[in-house]
Amino acid sequence: MSSSSERALHLSAFGTVVASNLNLQARYSTSAAFDRPVHASVATLVLTSLVFFGIAKTLGYHSPGSGPRPLHEPPALLDRLRKRFHAAARTRAYSRLLVPLAIVARVLLYWRTTRTIQCSWDGLYAFLPFFTAICDHPFVRPIYLPRHAADESADSSPRTPTPSPSYRFAALALIWAYAVTDLSAQPSATTSVICPGGWQIERFIPLAQLSAVFLDAVIITQAARVRHTNSDQPGSAWHRLGNWLWTSAALLGFLAVWSVLDEAYSTTNIVLTALEARDVAVDSILATFSLVFAVGLLGSFQANLVSLVVTSPTILVLILSHSFAGAPNVPWFGFHGFATGLVVFLGFATLFHLCLTSLPFGMSFRREHAFAMGHYCLYALVAYLLVLSPAYFVRPQGDYDVSPKQAMAAGRVDSAAWLADANRSVSFRTAVDEYWRRYGIPPPPKFDKWYEFALSVNSSVIDSFDQIDSDLLPFWAIPPALLRAKTTHLLEHPSLSMGGLLIQGGKTSISPHIHGTHRWMVDVAEEMITSFSQWLPDMQLAFNLDDECRIAPPATDMVQYRDEAQASRSRLGSEPDLLSFSPAQSPPWETGFLDTDESIWNRQSEWFQNWSKSPIFSRLMAPTCAADAPANLVHWWNRKARCDTCTSAHMENGFVRDWTAAADICQQPDIAHLHGFLASPAALGASQSLYPVFSQSRVHGFADILYPSPWSFHEKAHYDEDEDVSWEDKRNSVYWRGASSDGFAVHGSWQMFMRARFVHLASTLQKSFADAYTRGTDHVFARRQTTRTETKTSDPRTTPKGRTSSAADPLTFNVSFVGLFTRCDGRDCVAEHTTFYGSAAANPPESHDFQESWRHRHLVDLDGAAFSGRFLPFLRSASLPYRAALFRTWWEERVHPWAHYVPLDVRLEDLGGVLRHFGSEDGAPQAKEIADEGQKWARKALRREDMQVYMFRLLLEWGRLVDDKREELGFELS
Repeated sequence: MSSSSERALHLSAFGTVVASNLNLQARYSTSAAFDRPVHASVATLVLTSLVFFGIAKTLGYHSPGSGPRPLHEPPALLDRLRKRFHAAARTRAYSRLLVPLAIVARVLLYWRTTRTIQCSWDGLYAFLPFFTAICDHPFVRPIYLPRHAADESADSSPRTPTPSPSYRFAALALIWAYAVTDLSAQPSATTSVICPGGWQIERFIPLAQLSAVFLDAVIITQAARVRHTNSDQPGSAWHRLGNWLWTSAALLGFLAVWSVLDEAYSTTNIVLTALEARDVAVDSILATFSLVFAVGLLGSFQANLVSLVVTSPTILVLILSHSFAGAPNVPWFGFHGFATGLVVFLGFATLFHLCLTSLPFGMSFRREHAFAMGHYCLYALVAYLLVLSPAYFVRPQGDYDVSPKQAMAAGRVDSAAWLADANRSVSFRTAVDEYWRRYGIPPPPKFDKWYEFALSVNSSVIDSFDQIDSDLLPFWAIPPALLRAKTTHLLEHPSLSMGGLLIQGGKTSISPHIHGTHRWMVDVAEEMITSFSQWLPDMQLAFNLDDECRIAPPATDMVQYRDEAQASRSRLGSEPDLLSFSPAQSPPWETGFLDTDESIWNRQSEWFQNWSKSPIFSRLMAPTCAADAPANLVHWWNRKARCDTCTSAHMENGFVRDWTAAADICQQPDIAHLHGFLASPAALGASQSLYPVFSQSRVHGFADILYPSPWSFHEKAHYDEDEDVSWEDKRNSVYWRGASSDGFAVHGSWQMFMRARFVHLASTLQKSFADAYTRGTDHVFARRQTTRTETKTSDPRTTPKGRTSSAADPLTFNVSFVGLFTRCDGRDCVAEHTTFYGSAAANPPESHDFQESWRHRHLVDLDGAAFSGRFLPFLRSASLPYRAALFRTWWEERVHPWAHYVPLDVRLEDLGGVLRHFGSEDGAPQAKEIADEGQKWARKALRREDMQVYMFRLLLEWGRLVDDKREELGFELS
């Protein structure tokens, strides 16, 4: 092969390695292959080993036993064993086991790193060239490659090779790696997922990363040795490398089988979803391309150069991601960042030059060395300036506005429009006409009784009940008899945690098969219904007694249900003669289960599956989304990295603009690791079949029917107006007390729970606010600095009532968990206690009386296992409620963000911005205005009577749905 052809081949190989690695790095946070490293590694190792075997065969390799047998081969088995023993005793035989074990250990270290990626350090992969130089130093050999033809003809004398300057390369590689790591650590654009405190194993993740990089260096240098020492038998080298990879794949597969012993994660550890299988296949092919060409290059180049080329795409993607971030904290702005970036770029150019000096196309004179290095450094400087340019142009110019004023203005406009539309009706006749206009069908029978009841309790909402219409729409596709049978099935299986309420002849009764601890919920539901039950047709209701929602049908089923529902409703809309409720159904409601003995608790339903204590996003939630939704196209596993595109639909200028879109998990694949319900629900028995389950709240994608919560109706979290104080007398502080009830903490899942992230973030914000105020940069921040999240406050009953807070009072924090952590396994309980209370032996803070909340201006409401029951009392108070939630309730359409409360994204990235604004002197009047509007509206539209109005209308609609003649039922004006 000519020198020019060989050079072109090498350049093509380098280009393929770089291109493959760039693609892998670009897919790093969005590919499931990096979240399933064992599956991806086994697939890559098997595929690459097959390619290596194919190359070996193409190069003429034959196994030692495949040649012709001698006529008189000694049959002695002892002689063959002796030969194998001697071969294993050779100095290089250790690599036969060393490299497969190194590969397995490297994969397992990476697997452990991905499980707690938030504790990792970016940029540590830059140490690969340094480790490679160390590992390769004892084995460095000069490599001769053909010169240009002119050089060969001019100088035919033997050449004395220049040894690789490994010591210089290693020293510079160490400095370069440190600079890359330092540059990567400067940006702070990460998520709020927690790296636990104390001496937890997660704190050693950076050491695991460095160990994995060192193992990569060992693997590269060993592969280079095989390629160099077998240069006269290239087929043998490729075959040996193939054996290494095949052995590694077998060992990994054997270890992976044992993961089924993990009861909580047995399914997710082994089985891949379609999206995960696709990503594993794609990235395995890309990795195979990179490995094959990199190993090919090791036969012609030193391992130092190959390791540098392999590292460069990783560092390049990391740097470019920071450069194009567009945030005001881009690392280039500032002398330290600029200088470090300069070291990174110029250091890479120098390392590249040092690699080339030991090769035949290197220079022979020191002056030529200097010129060559100058050229490389000049190229690096130009590249650095190109990287700086977009970072400069996307940097916000002038003062960076973090005010939510635009979101507030838009939210108030939306609220005013809804309020104007909610009460169009001025009479019963116009209410009937408005119902027809909104929903295209007649109102249900007894609509006049509902209207009279709504007027009698001065309901502020008469026309806008879109939530009910949306909840019940898919059930129009299910025949009435089947709906009744499905309801009975739920009540015949009380182990599903369903409470039954029966209405017969206008009278209510409760199923006897309810545990005593949950009986109160159905008792309160009965109390809510009793005042209007006489107008309801016979029916049975299955109330979900668990916190979590239960029904998650796939999107394809829901589309079909809605299409069929619209057809059924159109037939009702064209019915000329409308009827009232039927006196009886055929078949009638089943009541035999009421007399069943305690054996009924042993019944198990085949339609419900236990999803508790394991991630549910990929297997339960993603199927509820359209096939082209990001949840089904992107597997965002990197819980450390922010997904900017995931928030573009509902965030504007860093604040929530669309509260409905903020709960759409289909558009936010990163949210899988940011909420306890999605990461590890405490108790979730869910069905993917459409069943009529009445729940207090639900997450997007679930089809539970929402009804007013018994918790709220019974005022379990009671607001005592006599304990409240005026806005001026409230402390300018952020207040939250609660338990870690988001989910069940197992395998470190609590680090992603929203409540844990909030408490941890509040501690960070408190320190940053206090530090900024101390530096005199912002008059908003607190004068009093504390080191603990819980700010010490005096007993509110001893605070002088005459004391009036000033709008300029500094913002403080009074945020803490209370009590012991109980929804967790042993190790996680200790980790939570240590992280939030300081040590495993520390006493937890005492819980406060709920009425203490009204002493603070800023009250934060967060999802627990489901919705939080504290939001409505917060809204009724004179304080300003903040709300971060995925769970939606019956009142979502009538309580509006920015008009009645401050919305927060579940990522909590906007928490600091809203607190800086509303906790400041300039933002305090707007905070008070929102608090006042929310309080006024809660007193008008969120009373117990309003819950009854909603429930009455919901059950009239449900009574029509379960009637055999529902396509003929409706209220008709006489």
